This record gives sequence, C-alpha cells and structure tokens, in this order.
Amino acid sequence: MRALGMNRWLASAAERSLSAVLEHIPKNETAEAKVQLVTVVANRLLAGYTVEGVRFEANGDVSVSLKASSYGPDWDVAVVRPNLSPPVDAWFDSDTDGIASELRPLMTGVPIEALSWGDADLKGVVEGLCAERLPGWRVSLMVRGTLTGAVLEISFVPEQPLTLAVTSAISSTSIPVMLHSSLRDELVAGFAPVIGIPVAWLELHREDFEEMGRAVLGQKALVDQAKASAEMTIRTGPVTDIQIDLESRRYAAWVWMAVYAGADGKYPEVGLHFGRRAQIFPRWDMELYTELITPLDDFSLEARLGMRWSPWRNVWLGGEWSGDGDTWWVRASFDSRQRSPYGWVRYSDGGDANAAVGYRINDFISVEVHYDSRDSAPWNVRALVNL
Repeated sequence: MRALGMNRWLASAAERSLSAVLEHIPKNETAEAKVQLVTVVANRLLAGYTVEGVRFEANGDVSVSLKASSYGPDWDVAVVRPNLSPPVDAWFDSDTDGIASELRPLMTGVPIEALSWGDADLKGVVEGLCAERLPGWRVSLMVRGTLTGAVLEISFVPEQPLTLAVTSAISSTSIPVMLHSSLRDELVAGFAPVIGIPVAWLELHREDFEEMGRAVLGQKALVDQAKASAEMTIRTGPVTDIQIDLESRRYAAWVWMAVYAGADGKYPEVGLHFGRRAQIFPRWDMELYTELITPLDDFSLEARLGMRWSPWRNVWLGGEWSGDGDTWWVRASFDSRQRSPYGWVRYSDGGDANAAVGYRINDFISVEVHYDSRDSAPWNVRALVNL
C-alpha cells in the first residue's frame, strides 16, 4: 500500500489505515468495487485529503493518489523552552537549535484536519529529532492558530529520574581544609540551576557541568589568588556527587595536630606547613616551603626549610634543613586525597630515618604508622587532625 500526494511522515499514517481497510475487503470483490470501497473509506478516514485515484497493480501493490482538499495554512514551528536558569538555558538552546528549521519543510501543505489522524506520526518525527539531543525530556505538541496561518509549538517536560540534589567533596593537598566548607557552600548555590532537570540530560552535558563548577570556584578570591585548578569526577544520579581535586599552582598551606599511641614520652604536637609553588617546566612543579612543629608539652619549636619537586602527579622529591640539631634531610613523599593511602620517608646526613605510611579517612582525619629511628621506641601509631 502506497499513499501518494502527501508528506512522507503523513503518508505512513495513511498507509497503515488503508492497509487495515484492504485486509477486510473480500478477495472475490471486483476491481471496481474495491476501488469504490477504498475511495469511500479513505475520504472518511483521511480528513483534509480527497482521493484522486486508486490503482491496483498486477503484483498486488495498491497505490492511492490523494490531494489536500483545501490549502494548508502557512505553517511555522516554535520551540518552547522550559523555565531554566543560566547557564542551563543556554545548553537547552544549543540542543534545540535547528529543530524548528528541520520541521518546517515537513509541515508545508499539511491541512490542519490531517493532524486528527496523523498526530502520532508527527510526534514520532519530533521525538526522533529530539531523542539524542534531549534525553530525559518528553515532547508535547500543540497547534496554535494565528491570523496568517498556524504554529506548531513544541514544549518539553522533564522525565524521571530528575536531579534532586548535588553534593560535592573537595580534596586538596595545597589548600587548607578549614577553607573547604566555604567553597562547598558556594558550589551548593552555584549548582542550583541543575536541580529538577533530567539525569540523562545532565549526563549528556557532563563537560558543561564541569565547566559550570569551575566557573563557580573561579569566582572565589581564594581560588583566583591561589591560581588553583580543579579536576572533577562526576557521578550523575538523583543525588549527583562531585569529587573535586583542587590544587593551587602558587601556594601550599595546611595545619595539623598529631596524637601518638604506643609511644612513651611522645606528646601531641601541632605543625604548620607553608610553601610557595612555581612551575619551571611543563608538568614539573617546584615548591619552597617552611614547616614549624611544636610539641604541646614544652612548646619547643622545630623549624624546617625545604625545597621539593614533583616529577609526577602527587610524588614529591627534595631536601630540607631542620633546626633540630642543624640537620639536613633528603625527603620523598606521596601525597593523598581523602579515602586513600599516602606515605613519606626522609633520611638525614647523620644516618637517621623517619617515615610514615597512612590513610586519609576524610578531609580532617588521618591515621598512620610512624617510624623515627631517633626514638627509643621507634614504631608507633598516630592520628592526625588536618585543619
């Protein structure tokens, strides 16, 4: 069965209806009777069109020629954007760009009456154009009359699952933990525009979402002055989780307090690290730093000055001078993110060794096995509170 004289998407709907009619026509009917039956039924079913001729081919194919019973309106197509906030509205505009221009030729000459039986096929065409561009959005069509013609309006409704919340965790080996909470608060407000949009569509715009997070962080004076860069790991879902590795290319600073277990005569101590970073070669960071460490029993102060290089990611190699005994040390370390292991080792010009292997439970708490050959009981366990 072929329906001729109408747009292809509309012809598909007509062919299904007429094929169903042909199946019920008795085989022994004369050709003239079959033509009359098809003509009468087609004129009734296919509103907006009249039959010009019916042709039964020798091979069994049937062709029905149709023409519009009246001139179709001057059609226009409009995409109605849902209520979205910047920059999410720009994502939507980019995804829907070109849809209206692709649909306008398909509506040329189509009588409004034909949508009473061809609306499902028209919706299928629109959904086909939108499926890859707008996953998670349900298409809705409405025809609105104007003084000069008609407008096909395409609107969109978000489908489950929707993005209900965005949580973020910031991990850094250079920016103090005490400053992370303010950054997280900024991210909560900055990610508000994605609340309520489909999860599938957010996944499609993962890169835009990452850029959105960088833009929010970039507005903070701390991040701007520290020349910090952010690497994001996103897990989309109704509660979208973002893990942010935020590292400064200019400064490194943190404060910690260590509490020892299994070591007689070892008291809690407080330490401060501050470094100035630079990148001499691409992907080759250097840091000049100072550390101040004081035990809480006598508040004696150990000062350290050091220089270190990072040949690869979080691995650092270098040396430092300690005011405790006027000693020089070589040092190697592997910094960590939260919920991951770390370690460091240093060796002095006098043959002493000092090392630790630990696990960072979260931003604030670390537990490590500590070794210091200078102590009578060199092995102990200590917990660190990072600030």
